[in-house]
Formats: sequence, structure tokens, C-alpha cells
Amino acid sequence: MYALLRCEYGLGMTNDKHLGPEGHRERLRQRFVNSGRSAMADYELLELLLTYALPRIDTKPLAKKLLHQCGTLPAVLQQPYERLMQVKGIGSTSAIFLKIIHASLTRSMETAVEDQTPISGPDDIFAYVRFHLGSRTRECVYALYLDNAKRVLHHCEVSSGTIDRTALYPREVLKPALLYDAVSLVLVHNHPDGLPVPSEEDHELTRKLESVAGTLGISLFDHMIVTRTQAYSLKTGKLL
Repeated sequence: MYALLRCEYGLGMTNDKHLGPEGHRERLRQRFVNSGRSAMADYELLELLLTYALPRIDTKPLAKKLLHQCGTLPAVLQQPYERLMQVKGIGSTSAIFLKIIHASLTRSMETAVEDQTPISGPDDIFAYVRFHLGSRTRECVYALYLDNAKRVLHHCEVSSGTIDRTALYPREVLKPALLYDAVSLVLVHNHPDGLPVPSEEDHELTRKLESVAGTLGISLFDHMIVTRTQAYSLKTGKLL
């Protein structure tokens, strides 16, 4: 009877028939503890992650499906909650779990930038914001506010819009700069279509914001366009 129940609910489905689901999961955990990430394929890392959200099913097929659909492990974690919920086998619990992992990674990258050297150029900016904006399906604008040593005083989203457009008002960008006594700022916006190519509107916005901020003694350190994998600095003309 117990064996029949296990088959009906998928509890015994694993490629390792001798270990069973619990033994297979424990073997994965021990391999990770003993040898770390380098001893595991990406699908195994994702499989192991999912066991904590879905402890009663074989998560290997689901991990492989997610990687097939998204391409890479970071791309899986960057998927919006709504897209994760569209994947068969992913429910609210596992979608939230993956988004918590993503949020933790994002905060870790922020802290790494905040606690180390000041922001010196486009590479540092991209490292700071890529997990915030790279996976967003709607265009939005993010700003970093810097002190005299180019350390981040504050960061926030200042505008959000549709899939290909967002309205931005310089006063909304500059309010936090005045509140936090920033001496410079970085403007970043995403292109959900995946191409970090600046438009003439992007160049005009850069010139306008630089002019308005300058009257308040605040410099525009850079304006960047980001996607999930690339970024473009309008200040330097550099593609990352």
C-alpha cells in the first residue's frame, strides 16, 4: 500500500533506484558539502536548491526543464515571479523560494560593491545593478547616489513604465540626491528587449539631466543601459 502511494504521488521517482528519493537527495547534499559547487553540474545545483522548496518530489526533471527554458542558472533565478509560475511544476512556494535566493544574491553583490572600493567606472556600476534590472520585463530607471569618494549613499528605482518606454522627470531623480547630500549620481535604465543600444531620447535625457543636476552642484557620473547580460555606458561609449 505504501509503495502504491509513493508511485501515485511521484515520491519514488528518481534515477537512482537503490537510494530512493531521500537517499538521492542526501547524496547530493553530501557531495556539495564535501566538494562544493565545482563537483556539481548546474542542473544538480538547481535540483538541490529545489529540494528545500519541494521536499517530497524528484526535482531533477524540473531543474532540467528550467535550465532548458531559461538557458543558464543565473537566468533561472532572474526570472520574474509571474514567469516562474507559468512553468509546470513550479508553485507559489518554489517560485518565492527562488526569488528569495535571487534577492539574497543581489544584496550580496550590492554589499560587495559598498564594502570595497568606491565606484570607479561602468564595470562597478554593472556589477551593482545587473541583478536589479537585468531580468525586468518592463522598462524602469534606477539611480545610485554617490558621496565625494564615489561610495554609494543610496539607491532606488525612480521610474517604471511599459515594455519599451518609461517617463522620467529630472526632479524625481534629484530629490534623493538632495536628501542624501549626494555630490554625484548614476542613472541606469534597462532595455527589456535585450539590446543595450542608446536611442536619441537616451542621449537627450543624459544631456538634460546633466544640465539640471549641474545647477544644483551635482554631477552625472554616468548613464547606463543594462540588459541581463550586457551594459552600455553613455558617458564612455563602452559596451560591457
